Amino acid sequence: MDWGLLSRAVTLFSIGAALTLALSLLQVRRADSPSWLLVPLSASGGTAIGLVYPYIVGGKGDAPDGSKVMRCVAVFVGIYQATTKIDFSGYLEQVLTLAALALGMWWLFDRSTAGFLLSLGFTLVAVAISHALLFFGLVKTLEPGFLYCQLLCIYFSGSIMIGTVGRRLAAGD
Repeated sequence: MDWGLLSRAVTLFSIGAALTLALSLLQVRRADSPSWLLVPLSASGGTAIGLVYPYIVGGKGDAPDGSKVMRCVAVFVGIYQATTKIDFSGYLEQVLTLAALALGMWWLFDRSTAGFLLSLGFTLVAVAISHALLFFGLVKTLEPGFLYCQLLCIYFSGSIMIGTVGRRLAAGD
């Protein structure tokens, strides 16, 4: 049994669960309750991304240092807050702003074609799962447009963030 891989998986799952729970609770209004199904799903997805990302993108030779990882987490939290708190005047403005933020995060912390394609692939899978959960009534959202532009931005940025964490953890093995 590879204890390094197991410890990385547990760490990534814990980070994914903590971030999902914290960010979900920040968005809950008093009358609403967060969907607790999202915590294990997001944590499991984050674990998969964090474990695969270093092998596809590269982890040991060019692993980010701890301060870069913390900056990446902070930028992700900022993008998450921007997607949910800013009232955009129109859909085009929202799409362009959030796309620029997500691509800017990729440019700052990854810049690899493999990382871009891997994050895009994980984003499309996560959006498909989100649509299925919404269709079957397992998750409810207050805003009907939330699943389009905002989820794409959150999932893409989250993939970059958890991939950066995974690369850092892989460098420690």
